[in-house]
Amino acid sequence: MNRYHRFPILIAMLLGLMTSAVQAQEITALWATGSAVPGRIQQLQRMPDGTFRFAGALQAGELRVQTTRKANAQTRYLAPTLIDALLVNKGSACRETTDGQAPGWQVLSADPHYRLVVDPQRLTLRGEIFQPWGELFIAGGATEAGWNEGKMLLMQQDINDPYVWTWEGELRNRPENVEPRRFKFQGQDRWGPKSLHPFAQDTDILKDSRLRTGGADNKWSVSAEGRYRITVDIFHETVRAERLDR
Repeated sequence: MNRYHRFPILIAMLLGLMTSAVQAQEITALWATGSAVPGRIQQLQRMPDGTFRFAGALQAGELRVQTTRKANAQTRYLAPTLIDALLVNKGSACRETTDGQAPGWQVLSADPHYRLVVDPQRLTLRGEIFQPWGELFIAGGATEAGWNEGKMLLMQQDINDPYVWTWEGELRNRPENVEPRRFKFQGQDRWGPKSLHPFAQDTDILKDSRLRTGGADNKWSVSAEGRYRITVDIFHETVRAERLDR
């Protein structure tokens, strides 16, 4: 074998080593730390799409993101690429570093309704102060409204918590509709711009409480026909369903 024939083998070996290194560096947990975080530390929730999320109170100060609860020699940090980066943003680029003194994101004011999404794969952080929606609807082939704009079923807002909405009604297979077993939630009586979806198509709402704002147009699917009570928390991005006719 001459030296030129060795090149493909060497390249394959190098790519294999690089892949192993990337896999070894996979981030499986993240914590928010710093003066902006009540108690100085909060673990972020890992979601099925690989992002990490936080919903809760923050105070004025600095927020940093790290891969271990307590800093040690193995801790890695996700730090903003820009100086004096603000936490409230539409998608701030970040970098991975081992520098424990790298500046974090600036939180300018205290508020109980901050939401944070960190994507370690795309190296982005998005933050917001989340405001209540004025309406929430359920619609889809499994509902009596079908997929018709202007006829979606209005959910009832909790008088004590404007982020929580409840609906009671029948969900069943309706062959007269397109996607007869599926449904989703909309923030208005039309298909945009606000919507809520499960992370995977045909998720059973009785078994999975997670949802996300926006994203792929996945829908829930009725696994058991009947009368339901469904409660959606749009701030914490959770849904709870129960059968009322068992």
